[in-house]
Amino acid sequence: MAYIARVLKDMTCRQVFLASPGGLEPERKACRDVYREHNESAALEHLSFFYVHAWEDVPGGVGRAQGRINPRMAGCDYAVVMFYDRWGTPTSEDSEYTSGTEEEFYRAIRLLADAKSEMRDMLVLFKDIEAARMRDPGDDLKKVLTFRSMLEQPNSKGLMFETFDSKASLRHKIGRKMREWLQDDGPKAPVVVDLSPATIDTGALRRLDPAELLEAARSYTEQKLFTQAEAAYAAAAVNDDPATILEFGQFMRRRGRAERAMELNRQVVADSSLLASQTSEAAALRVRAMSNIGVLQRHLGELGQSVQTLREAVRTAETARAPIPDELCYALDNYGHSLLRAGEVDAARIQFEQAHAVRAEIGTADQQAQSTINLGRFHLEQANYEDAIPYFAAARDLLTDDSDPHLRANALAGEAEAHIRLGQHSGAAPLLESAYEFNDQLNNQKGLGIVRGLQARCLLQAGHLDEAAERIAETQEIADSTGDVQGAAVAALLRAEHAWRTGGPSAATLLAIAEAAVDEASDAGLRVDLDKLKGAVQEA
Repeated sequence: MAYIARVLKDMTCRQVFLASPGGLEPERKACRDVYREHNESAALEHLSFFYVHAWEDVPGGVGRAQGRINPRMAGCDYAVVMFYDRWGTPTSEDSEYTSGTEEEFYRAIRLLADAKSEMRDMLVLFKDIEAARMRDPGDDLKKVLTFRSMLEQPNSKGLMFETFDSKASLRHKIGRKMREWLQDDGPKAPVVVDLSPATIDTGALRRLDPAELLEAARSYTEQKLFTQAEAAYAAAAVNDDPATILEFGQFMRRRGRAERAMELNRQVVADSSLLASQTSEAAALRVRAMSNIGVLQRHLGELGQSVQTLREAVRTAETARAPIPDELCYALDNYGHSLLRAGEVDAARIQFEQAHAVRAEIGTADQQAQSTINLGRFHLEQANYEDAIPYFAAARDLLTDDSDPHLRANALAGEAEAHIRLGQHSGAAPLLESAYEFNDQLNNQKGLGIVRGLQARCLLQAGHLDEAAERIAETQEIADSTGDVQGAAVAALLRAEHAWRTGGPSAATLLAIAEAAVDEASDAGLRVDLDKLKGAVQEA
């Protein structure tokens, strides 16, 4: 009894306000379930439990319903705000807000800025919208899209949002934020959120032809106006053109929307006109889509399925009636990467060398650079770091200012990693800064996460532990937001290494967490890193 009394004395309650319009009842339940499961299984360990407030818990009574809901928010530490396809309705005739959820959102913003209030953070989530509905959203959904566009305006500061594609990804994002909030024990730091008005005119998009829509989508992407870019891509894909759908899928993949990207690529693979066609053009589109699916499966940790899908992509390219060397090499590249992740080193090298031979004969400079980068990565995975550097340097020599920024980022990051593995920190830092700039230009979340992880590793080895902790947190955040199991494993390893280097008592616990993350990622290279770190921790 004394133990229970002591635990209850130390226990803290973190209160969360859950806001959303109607139509999200299953998602609201999923959110509650995440907090309930923590309370039942982990609250005692963390000496903290969560209490969720929501409009459905407020009893009826006289007067404006929102007036009875708002006081609940005033005592909350955090807010979760979700939207899908409904905006909601005004809470009264004289309200300045057009829906109850909008009123709750702006009330949370005011509380975040108030140093005396309890509100510390807010998570804003949008459920994925099908492409067909993005093309013709209707008034209610258009309000949601306009609101989402406002949050990503260049002048809007202090608040970011995330998108979820399924109940599983929603639970993942809620759980990640919950774990972050469990560490939030210091004094409150007021946050001022500054939002710029935005509009989204889907009617204007419908007046453009598909080529104009694609140009608009690319322009919006460059401006980082992703809601408007998504709407433009959805409108461009109205005729189910496979090449347009593939580009739409690439956009979704780079935004960390793996499930929707998978769906778009599967749509191309299942296209009946492509299946019936015997042309090399049809085969190329199907191979590209299959290869993309294999990449996404690898990203999600489905390594066995990735190898199988990419093997089929290679065979499809090889048996096409006319040669399709670009798509064959793309399939070989990614087949090699999945084999390398699976620890099938000799088989991986065969794929890389076959692609390199094809490109050496007929490839462009960019294509030859891609194969050179792959061979550099092969040597990295084999711990032949000094051998890897010349490959990455040769790739950089092949690339020009007009080359694909993705290739330039990969060459820089690969060479930087080789230097880090050799303990040459000063040589790695400028390479990583340049790689980050290219990935930021591309809005490539996966690439940004890789660079932040390498920067963290470099800082750890150089003894800059506080800066390293910041980069580790960024690596984890990107991995969580994109569902990247490899990135999550890297972040877990870095957290364990940070705890070991700082002499923290949690090193062993974090090492066990890292081992589970590496197992999930099924990455042979990360397994080697884990074993080295385990040996260092045991020696200490």
